[in-house]
This record gives sequence, structure tokens and C-alpha cells, in this order.
Amino acid sequence: MLTAIIPIDLKRRSKDLIEKALVLAEVAQQSNVKIIFGHNNRGTRYDFELISRLQRYPYVQMNSKKNVSEYINSSLLRNLAFELVDTDYIILLDVDIYPDFDLFIKYKDKIESSIKPFYVLPCLYLTEYGTTLLRKKKVSVEGMKKKFFDFSRKEFLHLASPSSITILKSDDYRMIKGFDETFRGHGYEDFDFLIRLYELHGMLKKFNDFTLDKTERSPLFAVGFRRYLGEACLEVLLEKDMAFHLYHEKDGHEDYYLARQENYKKLIEAHSHNVSDQEEINSTLLVPFVSLCVNQGKSIHDYAIFFDNKPGHIDRFDTFKRRINFLLNK
Repeated sequence: MLTAIIPIDLKRRSKDLIEKALVLAEVAQQSNVKIIFGHNNRGTRYDFELISRLQRYPYVQMNSKKNVSEYINSSLLRNLAFELVDTDYIILLDVDIYPDFDLFIKYKDKIESSIKPFYVLPCLYLTEYGTTLLRKKKVSVEGMKKKFFDFSRKEFLHLASPSSITILKSDDYRMIKGFDETFRGHGYEDFDFLIRLYELHGMLKKFNDFTLDKTERSPLFAVGFRRYLGEACLEVLLEKDMAFHLYHEKDGHEDYYLARQENYKKLIEAHSHNVSDQEEINSTLLVPFVSLCVNQGKSIHDYAIFFDNKPGHIDRFDTFKRRINFLLNK
């Protein structure tokens, strides 16, 4: 059986997170998947509502602690959720992930069959428009993927690979001592976790560009630690398997997002000690992916969208504001 461990803190986006948590609980029950929420209970009416409404789901547990952190600390809350895990396999999820449990179970079964020790799933970030289509079931998961591979723009922001969505053995989580709770706010705690998980299984190369921190719209153009972590995800990309991240508003000036810079420093301090001075010939994943296609007898033309690294907002006019700005040449 698979258990999803999910951090939840209603300091931000309370109504949105409650709604998404309830959808996850409903679909998980239908899919015979357990969910454990690690909950920072701030004692608000929203926290009370969340706890009371989730109690009706037998497949859902909450490890709810009062005011465990002033800041949003996903690492702490994931570890809190893991305390109640009693299954052999877990998946790291967030409330903003679309509940495609068939996909998650598929990769749990692969681990159970000893194909790989763990899987990190690519995650396709949806626009507000794309999110509406998927949540209202106007487009199926397969239909949404078809739109992506057909170069539709208005539904999608970017594809993250690696993402934080990881399916692994519970014993591995214990062996690497879970998440580092000194990370707070948004960002890099998942990379720290993945680096330690990869190293546990001897699956990580650290060439001299490992500490580079640069994001790309297409994962094949990834550099630095994202490139080396992303290499293990190429076979999942070849399957055209991916999770979906549902759109939500964000304010880049919030403390939650401003913590990213401090978290990056923490990541580099923890993992730069054994970086090689050697240079990787393939600084991106373009050549490894093409080689994988050739070895698997796949046509790279079927994956043309992966070679498009244009920023996701450049030619999208899916909102009224973007259409007006385009007409005004802004």
C-alpha cells in the first residue's frame, strides 16, 4: 500500500488549501491510498475546519501539532506526517498536486518489482486556465498531456524535472533521516532531500558545475544540480508520464518566498564538500535524452516539446490582462 505524506500550513491560502486537501482525500479513498497530513495548527477557524472536515475520511490521518513553527516549514511538517507512516512505500506530495493516483501507484509498483529503488516524477505546472480545465474535468489527464505535446501554450507554465514528487521506500526515508528542518519557507529542501537519497543509492555525479542554480522551462536544458538529479528522471519523461501542479496566486515579496536565497546557501554549504573538479562533457540533458531515445527505439520527434525552452509567458494571451498588454505593446 502507498501512503502520501503532505505538509499543510494554513498561514497562506487557507480556503484554497482546504479545498484541495478535501479533493485529495476523496480521490485517495477511491484509489486505496493513505494520506497523512503534517499539520501546523495555528488555532484559527480554518485549522478547525480542516481538521473537522477531514475526519470523515478513514484513509486520512493528521499529525496536527499546535504552532510547531512561526514560519511555514514543509520539512518539519513532512517529518511530522512520516511519524504515522505504517506502509512500506510513500509518496511526497503537496496539496497543489492534481490527484492522479493511478500514476503514483504505477511507479510504486515498479519499485516493488525492483526496477528502480525510487522514482522522481516530472511535474507540469498549469496556468489558471489549464487548472480550470483539469479540475472541472473538461479535459482528461491524457487530453492535457496531448495538448502539451501538441505545443499548446495557454494551459502550461513549465515542466519541472526533477520535482519534489518522489515515490520511495519508507525505510529509505528513515535511513537518510527525512527532511532537514533547518530549511524554512519556500525552496531547496526537496533538492537537499533528493541529493541525500541519490547518494544513498550511489546514483549521483557531482561535476564542477554541480552548484549552479539556474532554472529552465525545459528539463532537457537543466544545468547544475538540477541536471544531475534530472538525469534519473529521463526514463519517466520517455514514458510521457508527469504529474500536474495546479495554479495558485503567489506574492513574490512574502517571507515564504524570500527565504529561497537563504535556503540555497544552506543547500550549497551542505553538499559542495565532495564536488569534483572534473568537467561533465554534457552540461545539459539534451545528449543523454537523445541517446536514450535511440537506445529505446523512440523517435525524438515525438518529444519535440522537450526541446522548446522558450519562457512560458512569452506568447500566452490566456488572461484579459495579457491580451490588453499585448494590444498596448507592453
